[in-house]
Amino acid sequence: MREKQNLLAVVAVEDGVVAGFKLGYEQQDGVFYSWLGGVHPQFQQQGIAAKCMAAQHEWCKKKGYLRVRTYGRNNRKAMLIVNLKAGFDIVSTFIDEKGRHKIIFEKSLNEKDESM
Repeated sequence: MREKQNLLAVVAVEDGVVAGFKLGYEQQDGVFYSWLGGVHPQFQQQGIAAKCMAAQHEWCKKKGYLRVRTYGRNNRKAMLIVNLKAGFDIVSTFIDEKGRHKIIFEKSLNEKDESM
């Protein structure tokens, strides 16, 4: 993690318990990569993933990023739905080094692009 450019950690805390988190960093092409995220089972279905994502995207806008990218897997349907509801588009797919099929999502942070 020390070698990641512009590493960001968003942490949601409820009553002293980490309810959720979102980690990301800048990729070599200048796009912000939303790397890892999760919500504690006790706090799922409360919008915490969406709130962490919104905080991450707001930070990205302030830093001048134009796009956010993330990868998903078909067996993680809840996160695929969160990404689609948040305005991400599916831009490509690939097979990773472990033979898993991955879906590449990207979202424009330019409000003009979001209305198209």
